[in-house]
Amino acid sequence: MSTPSADEKKVKLWDFPVRLFHWALVVAIVTAWWSNRQVMIDIHAIAGYSVLALVIFRIIWGFVGSSNARFTDFLTGPKRVIGYMFKIPKGSMSDLTYAGHNPAGGWMVALLIFLVGLQAVSGLFASEDTFLFFDGPLVAYVSSDFAGTMNWIHHTNINLIYGVVGLHVFAAVFYLVVKRENLIRAMVTGTRQIPAELAGRFASIRFASPILGIAILIVCALLVWGGVTLARG
Repeated sequence: MSTPSADEKKVKLWDFPVRLFHWALVVAIVTAWWSNRQVMIDIHAIAGYSVLALVIFRIIWGFVGSSNARFTDFLTGPKRVIGYMFKIPKGSMSDLTYAGHNPAGGWMVALLIFLVGLQAVSGLFASEDTFLFFDGPLVAYVSSDFAGTMNWIHHTNINLIYGVVGLHVFAAVFYLVVKRENLIRAMVTGTRQIPAELAGRFASIRFASPILGIAILIVCALLVWGGVTLARG
């Protein structure tokens, strides 16, 4: 393990709830993909419910969480996003100038939250009448046409998720290999080594209570579990 040089400083970047959400979502998505491949529909459904609870939590945390976890912090206008993207071919962009997500990365996060949320919600209404013989917990409350539409969305939207996830992984690897900026480690440890002269930018982050985040996540999980149980009767 490398030792920070004298002109570098370790700063806190990501709070525990954000990191827990990130890696729990990775586990849930991989589990959903694997269980679908193995035709283990019950596990697939549980993974989907987990995704839904995580998405609801992240939306709430995007309003009440740490300052750099809030949507108002990392969702910027198109001018900043385009300006950032134009810097990529020149090799002049760096995440060290942002106390959170960069302009492009912020919208990628928002898109991924939307897509996995749509996937989880569509699964609640989807009706699989092939060899799986599975009905989502809310199928009985909607018309067959609506259920068919949700089923189509569920089978189509997953390809968009694969594309965005692939782009997300590519970006992380690109920064690691080309820019020598380890964004992956920062999402694991919550800290990052940066030049000492830039530390002031990260000092402005206001961190919310991790206990509050965990409490919100537990409530979201209970709401999803209770809703599904009630719908199943």
